[in-house]
Amino acid sequence: MFAFFYFTLWSILLLIAESLLRSVGLSVPLLGFFFAAAAIAVSPGMAFGFALASGIAMDFVLGYTMPWDGLMLPLLTIPAFFLKKVQFVPGVLEFLAGAIIPPVMALPHIRTSLTTPDGFASLLMCCLFGAVLFPIVAALISHSSVRLKIGLAGTGAGGA
Repeated sequence: MFAFFYFTLWSILLLIAESLLRSVGLSVPLLGFFFAAAAIAVSPGMAFGFALASGIAMDFVLGYTMPWDGLMLPLLTIPAFFLKKVQFVPGVLEFLAGAIIPPVMALPHIRTSLTTPDGFASLLMCCLFGAVLFPIVAALISHSSVRLKIGLAGTGAGGA
C-alpha cells in the first residue's frame, strides 16, 4: 500500500517538474527516468500502470492531441517484467539506459528533432544529461525502496 503512495507522490512531483521544463522548451524525460528505474527497484506492474496514467496526464496538461507520452512511458517499464530481482550497481549499462531513454521519449517527434540543427543538438544534450542523471535516479530509487521496505529491492513483495 505504501508503494502506491510512493508512486503517486513522485508521479505528481515529476509531472509538474517535467511539464514546467517542457513549457520552457527543455525536454528532459524525468518521468521516463523515474519509471524505468522504479519498475526494476519497486514493482514493474505498478510502474507500468502509473506510467500509463502519468503519460496521459502529461499529454493532457501540455495540450497534445495525440497521447504520445501515454504510449511511450509504459514502453520504458516493459524490460523490468523480464528482469528478476536486480540491485542497481553503477555501471556502463545504467549510463547506456540513461542515454537511450531520451530518444525513446522523442521517437514520435524524431522527424522534427533531427531535421533542425537545434533539435539535434537538444536531443544530443538530453542524451548526455540522461546518461549522467539516470544512474543517480536509479541509485536514489533503489536506496529509498530499501529504506522504506517497499518493492523488489526492499522485501521482495513486488510493491505490495
